[in-house]
Amino acid sequence: MQLRLDSPVLTLEAGQFLALDDALGTRIQAREGTLWITEEGEPQDFIVEAGESFVVRRAGRTLIQAMADSRVALRDEEPRGMPGELLGEERLLEARFRAQRLLGV
Repeated sequence: MQLRLDSPVLTLEAGQFLALDDALGTRIQAREGTLWITEEGEPQDFIVEAGESFVVRRAGRTLIQAMADSRVALRDEEPRGMPGELLGEERLLEARFRAQRLLGV
């Protein structure tokens, strides 16, 4: 899946959903609200709250449902760390810093 959006932030009203096909590696960030994420073939669902993000770890269909009015950012990137890991912004920055330090960047 390749994302080419002029506006990378989408607005979903409570109850609305968005289906992504073959979105492996796509980062889903809840800018506002709460999201319920389901991946095809994954028995566990994920709840992502404002300030948290989730990286799609499976090919196939991924469903994102807004549990409340939400703003969602989607970014096509390679998964970092453990795929599908829920990260708050501070934890994401900390993980990047550790990776850069380990790589000597």
